[in-house]
Amino acid sequence: MAELTIVQEKLAEALGLALAAEIATGKVEERVEDPVLVDTLRAMRREARETQARIVGVAGRYEAEVGWELQAHAAYVQRKAGELANAWFKAATDGIQAFQFLAMGEAGEIATWAALAELNGQWDPAIVELCAWALPIQERHLKDAFEGTVALAARPLPQQEAVA
Repeated sequence: MAELTIVQEKLAEALGLALAAEIATGKVEERVEDPVLVDTLRAMRREARETQARIVGVAGRYEAEVGWELQAHAAYVQRKAGELANAWFKAATDGIQAFQFLAMGEAGEIATWAALAELNGQWDPAIVELCAWALPIQERHLKDAFEGTVALAARPLPQQEAVA
């Protein structure tokens, strides 16, 4: 059984995070009522699915040598991200906190894509193209998550309550 190269490992991590992002955006959507923010979350979820498909397309070229290991690492990353999300969302998370969590996740995705691009360099042109496509999307997602946090925080609260 072959081991993953560092580039293949980062590609698997990007896949695992894209899988987790699809779930996380749904958890955030459950906590907001603003139709503009809901539309943003749904667009993010669609782009997470497209990201997954594109990664699988590129990763398929490694199927014969490390396909199982790549899928296993992606599943591990998704599971760890899911555990973090479950802990965060169990704690009576409101819309603002949900968007804060989303911003953290998007920052992690940006870091993963930037690392993948740097590690790959020009070695695999398909990964170069994938990173060039994905990184601006993740940067926009981080901006959207940040703006959603601020938009929700700017709304008048029904009453100012002490937080326990």
